[in-house]
Amino acid sequence: MLGKDTEIVTADSSTVRVNRTKLNSGFGAPGDGEFLEGLDLKSEPFDDWRREAGASLERSCDSESDAKSVETSGHEIFRNPSILVMAFVSAGQNEEDNAFATGLVIDLRTSLSMWRQFPVIGPEAIGWHTERDGNLREIAETVNAAYAISGAIRRSGERIRVTASMSETATGYLVWTETFDGQMSDVFEMQENMGRAVVARIFPEIAKSEAARITRQNPSDVASWQLMAKVDEIERVGGEGYGTPESNRAQLVLLEDAVTRQPDYARAWARLGRYWFRSALQGWLEDRSDGFEKALEFTQKAVTLDPLDWEGHSYRALTLIFGNHSFGPGRFHAQEAVRLNPSAPLARHALGCALEWLGEIDEAIRQKEVLFALNPNYPARAAVLGELSTCLLFQGKMELAAETARNLRDLAPDYSRGLQRVASVLGHVGAKEEAADALERVMRLQPDFGENYVRETYPYSDTEHLETLIRGLRLAGMQG
Repeated sequence: MLGKDTEIVTADSSTVRVNRTKLNSGFGAPGDGEFLEGLDLKSEPFDDWRREAGASLERSCDSESDAKSVETSGHEIFRNPSILVMAFVSAGQNEEDNAFATGLVIDLRTSLSMWRQFPVIGPEAIGWHTERDGNLREIAETVNAAYAISGAIRRSGERIRVTASMSETATGYLVWTETFDGQMSDVFEMQENMGRAVVARIFPEIAKSEAARITRQNPSDVASWQLMAKVDEIERVGGEGYGTPESNRAQLVLLEDAVTRQPDYARAWARLGRYWFRSALQGWLEDRSDGFEKALEFTQKAVTLDPLDWEGHSYRALTLIFGNHSFGPGRFHAQEAVRLNPSAPLARHALGCALEWLGEIDEAIRQKEVLFALNPNYPARAAVLGELSTCLLFQGKMELAAETARNLRDLAPDYSRGLQRVASVLGHVGAKEEAADALERVMRLQPDFGENYVRETYPYSDTEHLETLIRGLRLAGMQG
């Protein structure tokens, strides 16, 4: 029996909907008969939908045991269904239109993330595919998303038209679609309205309460936002990992223009911090310490202007850890980034990184697992695989550590920092030839590499972890 007050099934003149959050083990549970058994609307389309939805529910329950890393990690965000934000189709093909589409989608993803109670997966996780690039259900299944948001954008001067839709990926049911017309100055209101529409239809109990949501601080100058949209587009096409030095320098010019136009634009200051952090970490500067100092200065400015700027906290955490070896403050800012935006892979990376250096290996691994659940194509995944390989080594999971190290080697054969971990892990498992080959590659890429470099740039608070890394490198053939 459904019961008249269950609100499991609602209907209008054309649509029947099932509120999955109202289902429990006593109704429609796998193994308890067919989904919605006994509900007969004498409608063949309904019966087709019921069978498909029932199969989807079975698959969902079966996959729970497969999703062990997520379920056992204690990260409650995955207890709610995931929403995939796909790239939007741009009617124009010029650089301005592409940048606008990229900026709007990234901001929409972040706006949804600010609700904090459900996972939001960004377009980078599916290679920036749009709804034109294939079967929506198949694309969404690659990231286990229950809902997908797609859309199209058309610009004519300052006029904007955005058409957005949301579909339930298992059934293809169109949950919501709407067209937004306005001026460029209305872009922030459009993003907000789209985000509220999504939440109201999937999580009405969340939408009724503002208490759990953080409101983003938007720039007052739309021109500054347009500059940031161009930065987002350069980042999108700028290459794997941290991008090329050239793509980062192109971003720097735009970012400096943005903060000149609007000195209180926290997000632009956070991105400036990102530029200097990357430049210092990657060795693109003659004076590495100066780069880290600038990164700390600009990320501090970002979080002072807007304490809710999760990117500012993320890059401040990474800079404190790598630049200053300040573990406690680094962990604080990384935890704050995750609290503010639990769907951000970058925030998870910063926290996982901090926890590895602090010796909290189990939780470091869990953060990396969540990161890959949010974005299996994370741009800096080679760095994460490197961290994961040594974390598994410290846990004594040698076979899994070696498998992870080999995956890293194959993914990024010219990534020196990663190959250093590969050489150590493979040295420990007795794969002498592979370990020596990885170390040889390191020496070609970084001729000054040696034990002194390792002791200076691997800031483990647990000295045994550092010594374990060095022992593996010695087994690979590293000299003093």
